[in-house]
Amino acid sequence: MSYAKLKKTQGFTLLEVLIALALLAILMSSTIKITANNINNLVYLENKTLASVIANNHDVALRLSQKKPETTDGWDQMSGRRWYWTIKQTMSGFPSVLSYRIDVFLEGDKEPLVSLMSHMIQN
Repeated sequence: MSYAKLKKTQGFTLLEVLIALALLAILMSSTIKITANNINNLVYLENKTLASVIANNHDVALRLSQKKPETTDGWDQMSGRRWYWTIKQTMSGFPSVLSYRIDVFLEGDKEPLVSLMSHMIQN
């Protein structure tokens, strides 16, 4: 094989390099978008979990309390965030059963992240 033929077949052409870089850029932008979506989902799930903990805490407090109010609300601080919660008595359909709906909102949200229905026997 001659030196001229060998030199011609070595390396990549400029067009091949540009196509490879374009494909790499497309793949990298897709990866960045997927990562950003995963981060958004992680934040949502973290907020949902914290709201669930707050709702369960207030459910336990309501069960342990001697007073069973028709409605109550308040603010909690957890993980550097403020949470607004409401407790409302609802109709259970049974005379000796109290039903409560506990809604937990992240500060500034209009829709609750968690709604918990709780049923307990009236003393």
